[in-house]
Amino acid sequence: MRILPAVLSAIALCIAAAPARAQEAWPTKPLRIIHGFGGGGPVDLLARMLAPVLSERLGQAVLVEGKPGAGGTLGAAYVAKSEPDGYTLLLMAFGHSAAPGLYKSLPYDAANDFTMISMVARSPFAIIAGPASPAASMQELMQKARAQPGKIDFGSAGVGSGMHLVAVLLQARSGAQMTHVPYKTATAVNLALLSGEIPILFTSVAGITPLLDSGKVKMLAVTGKERYSLTPGVPTVAETVLPDFDVMSWYALAAPKNLPAPIVAKINEAVQVAQKRPEIVDRLRVQAIEVFPSTPRQAQDLLGAEVARWTKVVRDEKIPPQ
Repeated sequence: MRILPAVLSAIALCIAAAPARAQEAWPTKPLRIIHGFGGGGPVDLLARMLAPVLSERLGQAVLVEGKPGAGGTLGAAYVAKSEPDGYTLLLMAFGHSAAPGLYKSLPYDAANDFTMISMVARSPFAIIAGPASPAASMQELMQKARAQPGKIDFGSAGVGSGMHLVAVLLQARSGAQMTHVPYKTATAVNLALLSGEIPILFTSVAGITPLLDSGKVKMLAVTGKERYSLTPGVPTVAETVLPDFDVMSWYALAAPKNLPAPIVAKINEAVQVAQKRPEIVDRLRVQAIEVFPSTPRQAQDLLGAEVARWTKVVRDEKIPPQ
């Protein structure tokens, strides 16, 4: 009988040690990177750049799967409800932080139902003047928008898109007032700018190189607090009209909440390796995107701050929830 307590104690220690051993052995099967958008877009392309390096570093296949719909929230909801075992990841985009304000209800908490692993990449938004623009500089645009409220139209890729929210925030803080003309796609709004249908476009710097190469448009400003390394000749909103204005579009890798810290660390290390690969850096630069390394803690803090900021913007400006 005296042997029994010792046996039970040994069994208990083995059971307690099992999760730690499982984490050390992780991963033992393929991983998936989920995103909430269609194939061929910037989020999908970025996921497919990351996947081979993560596969190489982690020793398992890494598959990319899009679950498009509802502004990326379908993919986020799928990951939020998945097991926190490291096998289901989310490539999160900037719009994730605005979703709580834009949707009447979500099946997840945008800030607290995810374990942030790392920021991945970022780029600023830009204000672009087309052939019909009444202004040749950011200062002139804001002066005219204040003097003639609502008389200047600006386009975006839809109500609640990142580019629309940036315009809303800029107007709220500057006192300028323009009229929003939403389009269904980035291609449609780009064509509207080139044709003179709209004079001003708020858009992401990522992917607008062909638009700028047309020679018919001018980038008036970018929205980061400092000049963007990939467009150094373009001034910022902060230095031209609104000090301290600082908005960046971003991409991050996340997992369901409660992902064990050792697994988080392994994936973060693999992401950092990918961010140093010249071929990835160069491919992103073509799209005017730069790598954005971070610790898991920095990524978690940024997500919380972004959700709080954009929820407030949407509600303060009374953008109707969808």
